[in-house]
Amino acid sequence: MALEQEIKVYQFMQGYGEMLLSDIAEADAFKLICDGGVSPAWIIGHLGFVANGMLARCGAESKIDLEALRPLFAGGSKPANDDATRYPSWGTLLATWRQGHADLAALAPALKGDVLSLPNPSERMRGNGLPMMHDLLSFVMTGHEGTHLGQLSTWRRVQGRSPLF
Repeated sequence: MALEQEIKVYQFMQGYGEMLLSDIAEADAFKLICDGGVSPAWIIGHLGFVANGMLARCGAESKIDLEALRPLFAGGSKPANDDATRYPSWGTLLATWRQGHADLAALAPALKGDVLSLPNPSERMRGNGLPMMHDLLSFVMTGHEGTHLGQLSTWRRVQGRSPLF
């Protein structure tokens, strides 16, 4: 099965993410970690955006309007400074992350060489050692998810919450 180890890690990350999110209320979700930092809303919105973007790149259907959400959640986007009005609701962001995560984890085992052997559509990532779609999917399901959940873990600690690991 293609991406077997990545899927295992991705499913673990889903559970870890749920633990990190379990006590974050909507009133806190839009607070930035620091000036120039990120909020839980941006992190979860970004992860949901990326999962749905990967679905589309693999020929599946994105369940969100990627173009409408690109300015808010694409790589390089700048989180709003505690301005929840710019974003979908916290509940919508959580649902989109969960949906994107579940759909990508379900799609990945069925992907074949015709998709996995395509060039990575991201020129920046292609030039930094991830030349093929297989490489991009592997990164999105492991390193990318872990990086952003690490930001969420740090946000929790800055807010005075106890560590989970």
